[in-house]
Amino acid sequence: MSSKTNSPLVDVIVNVYGKPYQTAVSLWSLMKFSEKHIGKIYVILEKKQPEGFDEILLRKLLVGLPVEIYTPPFFFGWWEGRRKGLVNQILLWFKSYRNSIRYQYAWEKSKAPFLFLMHNDMLIFDDLIGHYLSKIGPHAGIGQIGQCWNCPAFGTHCDGDRYWDYRPTPQEVVDLYESRPEGRAKVHGLVGIDQISWPMPECRLNEHAALIQMSVVKPATSPIGSILPIGIKNSIDIGIQWFQGMSLAGYRMVNESYESFAKHAWTNGTDCGHASLFDQDQYAREEEIAKQELTKYTKTN
Repeated sequence: MSSKTNSPLVDVIVNVYGKPYQTAVSLWSLMKFSEKHIGKIYVILEKKQPEGFDEILLRKLLVGLPVEIYTPPFFFGWWEGRRKGLVNQILLWFKSYRNSIRYQYAWEKSKAPFLFLMHNDMLIFDDLIGHYLSKIGPHAGIGQIGQCWNCPAFGTHCDGDRYWDYRPTPQEVVDLYESRPEGRAKVHGLVGIDQISWPMPECRLNEHAALIQMSVVKPATSPIGSILPIGIKNSIDIGIQWFQGMSLAGYRMVNESYESFAKHAWTNGTDCGHASLFDQDQYAREEEIAKQELTKYTKTN
């Protein structure tokens, strides 16, 4: 790794549930192209891991990187459970609870001007962080906005570039979802005249590759401000409530694709990394692909 001549602007957060080789490829490939921007990498190991996960192996694969490894006291997984309403607001006062929310430990500890959030199944092939830094301007965050493929407003009314200006009423959202009765927002009760209609239920800054400007967002976000942490999951996904809170408070995000700089879930070509967590054979195949890829970045692993 080359030496840095200026103070780094960015700390990196990656949440790890399994996939030690894919995690290592994610971070080594990121450092290959964006090292000059990066200070510290926070590796958050979920307290519970898939059967057979080898933490010692992961630590070995990351030797040489500027990592701090942290294991939260609680495991929340993909279940929002009791993380709702007043109970959640009360629990957020407790640091051990907050630090078990995805990304939150590094969010509170980092002093860097920017945080780069990424999944542990990314392959970086150009300076994505540098690109984001050049485009973010005064805004709160940058990355791909919206899970638009799940939204009935996509195309005709809205997309990641137009989310800020397309502001339907609750009734208009109800009417839109008549064409998508199976939509997960409707299934989970997030569509109705008593529900938030802007941003749309599927809107978020997709946290698998996003840059956050901390001087803008940190004062507004728990535990300092009232907006829920970015790692909180509602009934459909992570980061939606944070994005809604930030937007409603007047903070804007930049929609910018990472696809010319990185590939998500690159070992299977689907842009979704969940499937392998439920298929041991697929998991093993993808880890073997990543093991071979890793040899391009370091001879020691």
